Amino acid sequence: MLNPALKRFILPFAPQKIREPFNLEVEEATIYALAELERMKGGGLLVKQPEEKLVFLAKIGYPLWLFPKNEASYIFDDLSNHDFAMSYFELPSPKVFMDGLESNSKTREDFMAFLSDHSNYFSQPKREKEVSVDNLIVDLNFKKEFGDYRREAVEITGQAANYALLSPILEEAKVSSVLTEIVNLQMGASEDAEKLAECLRAMNRITSQYVTELDYQAEAVKDETEAKIRAQAEFINPKIVALNIQYKRRIAEVARSFDQELENLEKLKAKSEKNIESSEGKIRLYQREAEAQASRNHSTFEKRWKEKSALTKKELNALKKELKRTEKNIKSLTKQKKSQTGVLQLELEAEIKHARQPLVELEVAREAKMLVFERETEKLLKLEKPVVDGLNDAIKLEEAVNAKFAMLGSVDQQLKSPALFYVPFYTAFYQAGLSKRFIFLAPSMAASEGFTSKLKGALGMSKIKELLIPRFKAISGLIDNVQVLAKKDQFLDSQIRSLGEKNNLLNFRLTRDKIADGLLRLRSQGLLSDREYQIISGSLA
Repeated sequence: MLNPALKRFILPFAPQKIREPFNLEVEEATIYALAELERMKGGGLLVKQPEEKLVFLAKIGYPLWLFPKNEASYIFDDLSNHDFAMSYFELPSPKVFMDGLESNSKTREDFMAFLSDHSNYFSQPKREKEVSVDNLIVDLNFKKEFGDYRREAVEITGQAANYALLSPILEEAKVSSVLTEIVNLQMGASEDAEKLAECLRAMNRITSQYVTELDYQAEAVKDETEAKIRAQAEFINPKIVALNIQYKRRIAEVARSFDQELENLEKLKAKSEKNIESSEGKIRLYQREAEAQASRNHSTFEKRWKEKSALTKKELNALKKELKRTEKNIKSLTKQKKSQTGVLQLELEAEIKHARQPLVELEVAREAKMLVFERETEKLLKLEKPVVDGLNDAIKLEEAVNAKFAMLGSVDQQLKSPALFYVPFYTAFYQAGLSKRFIFLAPSMAASEGFTSKLKGALGMSKIKELLIPRFKAISGLIDNVQVLAKKDQFLDSQIRSLGEKNNLLNFRLTRDKIADGLLRLRSQGLLSDREYQIISGSLA
């Protein structure tokens, strides 16, 4: 039994255009004409049967429930079981994680231990769950169409005129209970998503806090060590300056001790080179004189010049040997100078290194401590990464679940309590002997050309079959399914027949008169040929 406070609404079969002639009487006349034309076809029977009889023509309301929850409305098909099911993953509790995070973030050591223990908390295998709701319509196209259609609804305050309303089967309390469970699951998923985001923010905040703390500690250690280095440098740098002065003096003395001797050797070398050059010149001169005397056949003078040349060559050889010894001595002294000054330079470097050892030790200690802080930061970030990745994946899963739940309903801030909306359809029931059949006409509208001469066919043929076109694709599918359901469900079949016979439009004289007026207007508009008008209006008499 329906709740007496339950609001009920009826939707129009076709949009009523006040300034155009497609009113209720023309609508019913059009439906009657189509029903009669269908009857005259005989249902396309291949075997000869007795002439079909139009048992009844009725306008019936198909019940749809609308339930509001949290500024959304959910559509339930009262007659068809849509067997809606949705699977989702049940995630580990973000609240448990958050509680553990808060209690283990007082120290960095505890926080890092917590991260290590919970690295796989959100990435562990998740349990898949399923929620199912019978009769819930989730098709987006249907919800959009119905959202537009319901704006035309009129509330039923008494007996619905010219309508036969199918009795709803669903129980309001049961549907409300199931819907409450769904909404609670949605709210739980939404709360989990918010909690997960809170966990992620807390993780980032705590990690950032400890990374900053490590940075501060590292900076403090660096500043402290550099202060010690500066203090030590005040004592060490003057020592290094003194060492440089001392060794510079010693190196200079050693260099001077070699430079004088080297200078003498260089002079001797230059003198030897000059004597060699002079001797070589003499030899060339003596050889030319000997050749000249030989050409004059002065053998005595030729011999003398040759003897001078031979003697000078001996002197030249002695000079060259002397030059080699000098060059060797220069090279040896230069090497000794370099070696001794090099030894002093190495001694200076060793002395400086020894003097700077306290500074080096402080610098090494500083770098070692900085490396400890660096590795601690790296370890913290490495421990955080799998937990953050798991949180991000969990947030995406929860957002996907929320999106699935959000698609179940439609945003609706107007509907405040459950209501029944009846979608109208016309049904004609034919019978010929033992053969029986229904036809169903879903909500329709007049063709865009309306009642104008543009719809008139050639040679006066009617356009009545082109007049009505379905208003909604998805809602038409709902009405098309009634015929399938009626064949399967004996109760529904009996209810449609019972309502049809009780509310047969052809049983009411007033309705028949309106249909007759409507047929006349259809003929005048060229939508029925004269012959069709005579046959159809004759069957109405």
